[in-house]
Amino acid sequence: MSVISVMRYIPYVMRRHPSAETTATARCMNPDCDWTAEPTPNADVCSDMCIKHTGRTGHMTFVREFSEVAVVERVQ
Repeated sequence: MSVISVMRYIPYVMRRHPSAETTATARCMNPDCDWTAEPTPNADVCSDMCIKHTGRTGHMTFVREFSEVAVVERVQ
């Protein structure tokens, strides 16, 4: 009697969770400033907050971060 191994490849994909929103936020990179943008689901609103901060302070460099909840699913 012999043993036979069967290996199957099952493809997966990662997608944004259907009920999740993307969140955008930013923080000023000026070493003397601790300004941060409020988290928002709209990236354009986040950009507008950064532009307003630049207008008030002259600070022009920001770190922008985008996050979302994701789910891994089998490909059908």
